[in-house]
Amino acid sequence: MNRARFHILLQYFKEDIISEEEWHELVTMIKTGIYDDQLEDDVLISLDSIGKKNKWTTDIEQEVWAGIQTKIKAHSKTSNYRLWMAAAAILLLMLTAGLIFFKSEHLPSSFKAITAYKKQDILPGGNKAILTLPSGERVVLTDSTIQQLANQTGGSIVKAANGILIYKANSLTGNSETGEAMFSTISTPRGGQYQVILPDGTHVWLNAASSLKFPTAFKGEKRLVELTGEGYFEVAKNKEMPFVVHTENQEVEVLGTHFNINSYTDEVSTKTTLLEGSVKVTAKGNQKVLTPGDQAQINKNTKEIKVMPVSLEEAVAWKNGYFVFNDEKLESIMHRVSRWYDVDYEFEGKQGNLSFLGVIERTKNISSLLKVLESTGNVHFKIEGRKIIVMP
Repeated sequence: MNRARFHILLQYFKEDIISEEEWHELVTMIKTGIYDDQLEDDVLISLDSIGKKNKWTTDIEQEVWAGIQTKIKAHSKTSNYRLWMAAAAILLLMLTAGLIFFKSEHLPSSFKAITAYKKQDILPGGNKAILTLPSGERVVLTDSTIQQLANQTGGSIVKAANGILIYKANSLTGNSETGEAMFSTISTPRGGQYQVILPDGTHVWLNAASSLKFPTAFKGEKRLVELTGEGYFEVAKNKEMPFVVHTENQEVEVLGTHFNINSYTDEVSTKTTLLEGSVKVTAKGNQKVLTPGDQAQINKNTKEIKVMPVSLEEAVAWKNGYFVFNDEKLESIMHRVSRWYDVDYEFEGKQGNLSFLGVIERTKNISSLLKVLESTGNVHFKIEGRKIIVMP
């Protein structure tokens, strides 16, 4: 059990996407009492989202916290999932819309300033990318409609309506007439993400400011693709043809597995996180084999490979629609914010050695994310066009 996991489960409940197994896990964590301070912090952040604390917020905070404790004790002897959900819904909804509605008549004068702040709001990224075909033709991708983009020797290309590009191959040995490999590249801009199903059935999620180069039909002894930026892979199994991902600093070889690679050029290290199966990571002659839960970190200067256990939920949170900050430095957070919201940023004054713990949906406007960070009282933000000013 850890604090990042608790934040994620609490967020899953608030968004009504929590499974029964995850719900029982959350209840178990709450009953330990270890995470009481985080529950209280959640109340404070929700209150802070409507302005400065005042004489009403303290009373409401105490009432909500007392209610949480009472309901947990009252239902501690039952394992009925639906009963627990009904009881908790009454309480946790008070942390979001219900609580804000209750306080609406007591909104502080600073609410006007928050409204003005949101007038300069910036929308989150979405499903958008550019597909470059072997011919050099460039196709703009969105998630609006189903569309057949092209026919080729090995099969066809279909753009689905949900941000997925599908390469339908007739066989794994297309292009055999000429023997020449033909490559396509899908690239996401800042503020974009996209999914692609490769000719072998491998499913790839691309994060913002990323690209994937791949053959229009796999042939030969291995399936080789090239990645820049960040991608999550669910590789189709084929023992006769290993799948290899090449990045600037490493190669990852698999037969069939689920893993995430973060290889942005503006990051200090390249990170490969394994969720299922087994992969071999190679960098400048150094090799490491990962098992599920491992992350390989490669220093871009020394090419040294360090392997360590990590939180899988945190590593793939972007793919599941969340930002997860687990004791993360502000500079690192702003790197990610910049890519997803397609904004620039600059620091004014000394920020100190700030780090943050929290979870927020990537579908929220940038103001929601900035308000969560500001709730600590240690940092403030100003939006100027598409630039974020970070202030002490």
